[in-house]
Amino acid sequence: MTVTTAAAVMTVWWLAAILCVAGGLTLDGTYGQFRKWNAGLNGTLEMEFKTRSPSGLLMYTDDGGTYDFFELKLVEGTMRLRYNLGAGAQILMAGHDLYDGRWHRVAVERRGRVTALTVDNATSTAPSAGKELQFGRLASNSAVYVGGMPGWYNGRLTRLALPSVIFEPRFSGSVRNLIYTDESFPYPRRQTAVTDPGRQPEVILNA
Repeated sequence: MTVTTAAAVMTVWWLAAILCVAGGLTLDGTYGQFRKWNAGLNGTLEMEFKTRSPSGLLMYTDDGGTYDFFELKLVEGTMRLRYNLGAGAQILMAGHDLYDGRWHRVAVERRGRVTALTVDNATSTAPSAGKELQFGRLASNSAVYVGGMPGWYNGRLTRLALPSVIFEPRFSGSVRNLIYTDESFPYPRRQTAVTDPGRQPEVILNA
């Protein structure tokens, strides 16, 4: 990584941290990096978003390049969750006309074999066909990326379980209230952006 590239990446993290503390993260060709979501077998990842763009990558996380991944993407105004828990990619879709500039809530929920996608009051669910339901391993899982992917993945596609994600258009809009429940913290906790790539950030208890 060159000095210029490193400076640009650190600027993105720094801006993400400031904007999250201010109550929202504004994304326009940038991305936010958050601590790993230890989904395991049970957990929820949710956030609120608003945008005027009908398509864009909202969130991505994976197991470090093997096969497990979660990809949240707006596709022509509908939220699409594409995911793999070891038995091949599956897709859930919910909501419509979600690029109206208003706040919407999206949640991905894991409950053993069943995965659910909820957007506002609409929910879509599907059972996993695989026998291995554990989402990766915390030690090797990626961070949670919101709004787009870091550029350094371009030269390291083998570290992505879904390499095509690097080519997805970035989300343009705002996000707030990124909240996890997972096997590390079973109670809802609001997340703050990672400002130092060498550590996992503190979590802030949801108000």
